Amino acid sequence: MRQTQPLSRADQVNIARRFGLKAALFATAAGVTGGIVPGLSNFVMKEANAQEKAKYRLRFGASVISPTNEAYLRTGVYDFVKLVEEKSNGEVAIQVIDKSQGCAETTCGERVINNVLHIGSSSPQNLGSVMPYSIALDWPFLWRDRTEYLNFLFSKESNRLYRDVLRKAYNVVPLYGSGEMRNVMMGLKYSGKPNIVSPAALQGAKIRITNSEMISGFAQSMKMNPIPLAWTELLEGLKSGVVDAAETWPGAAVGFGMQSVLAQDVGVEFSPGFEMVFISASTFDKFPDKIKTVFMEAAHETMRTAYDGVTEAQNKLVGNGANPSADTVYAKSNIKHSRLTEAQREEFRAIGSVDKNPQIYDATRKKLDQIAGLDVYGAMKESAAKLAGKPLQPNKWWV
Repeated sequence: MRQTQPLSRADQVNIARRFGLKAALFATAAGVTGGIVPGLSNFVMKEANAQEKAKYRLRFGASVISPTNEAYLRTGVYDFVKLVEEKSNGEVAIQVIDKSQGCAETTCGERVINNVLHIGSSSPQNLGSVMPYSIALDWPFLWRDRTEYLNFLFSKESNRLYRDVLRKAYNVVPLYGSGEMRNVMMGLKYSGKPNIVSPAALQGAKIRITNSEMISGFAQSMKMNPIPLAWTELLEGLKSGVVDAAETWPGAAVGFGMQSVLAQDVGVEFSPGFEMVFISASTFDKFPDKIKTVFMEAAHETMRTAYDGVTEAQNKLVGNGANPSADTVYAKSNIKHSRLTEAQREEFRAIGSVDKNPQIYDATRKKLDQIAGLDVYGAMKESAAKLAGKPLQPNKWWV
C-alpha cells in the first residue's frame, strides 16, 4: 500500500499556484501518495482543473440559506450553482457565501447592485427596501397558489412586467424563484384552541410582518395589528408574547426553527413567499452568449426541479402538503394546519383583496406604476387571470 506523505511548504505553494487554494488545502489535510499531483484524489483533481480552467469567478451571496434549512426551503441555490458550473464545462466557478456570511436578506440586493457580490438571493419583500419594484408580484390575493406565480415567472409576460423593469431600474437580472405562499402562523397562545378558518378570528392579533407595504396592508385589511420585527427577533418575540403571530411560508417557518413557538398554520395563502436569485446586469452583460445561455438554462432547470422539491418537502418534512407523512415537523411539534376550503379562502379574499382596500394600497400602486410606466396591479391581475387553474408550464421566458 502506498503511504501518504505530509506536504512540504514548497509542495503546498506549488499546488496552490498550479491548481488553486482549494486543492492545496485538501491535499494538506489528506496528504499525497507518490508525488504532488498524482497523489491528489480524483475529487481534488477535478476541483483543481476547474479552478485552472475557470474564466469567470463569481461570488454568490446566498443570504440566510444553509444546507440545513435548504432541506425545508428548497430554494435550489446549491443545485443552480452546480448546474452553471457543469453546463459551462468549468468556465464559470461560483463561490457560494451562505449562512448570512455574505449578506443578509435585507442587504443582498444592495451588494449586488454595487457589485460587491455578483449574484444574490433574497425574498422580494426583503429586497423591497433597496429595490421597491421587487414586490410587484406580491399583491395580497392576486395569485391563488404557488403554481400561478411560478407560471408567471416562466412566461414571456414576466419580461415586460417584471424582469425588464428590475433590470432597467436596478441593473439586476432576475434568474429564478422558488417557494410557497405566505400563511399566518399563530403562536403558542393559540394552543388548544379551534382551528382558525375565518378573518374574524384574526382580528386584534399582533402579527409580526416583514417590513413591507404589501404585508402591512394585508394585516390592516384583516384588522390585525402589524408589528415590524426583524426575523432574528421573531423567535423571542413569539416566546415572550410581543407578537401573537407571524406571516411567512411554512418551509421558512420550520427551516429556521420556529416550530417550538407555533401552534397553528392558517392556510390563507395570501401572497407569494419565495427566494429570488438574481445577478448583476453589469456582470451578466459581459458574458458571451453561450455563458448567458448557460445561466438561463440552469435557472430554468432549477426553478422546474425546485417546484417538485417544495412539494416533496411539504409532504415529507414540513407537514403542510396534500399527503403529509407522520414524521413531519408539524406532526412532531403538534402544529395544527388549518387547511381552508375554497369557500373559507374566498371569505379572506373578499375582505383582504387589493380591490376591496384601494385606500390601503393607493400609495404603493402609484409608486410601482411610476417605476414601470404602466398600471402594474392591473397588468398583473390580467396575467394572473390567464394563468388561473393551470398546471405548471415551464416555458423558456428568454427565447
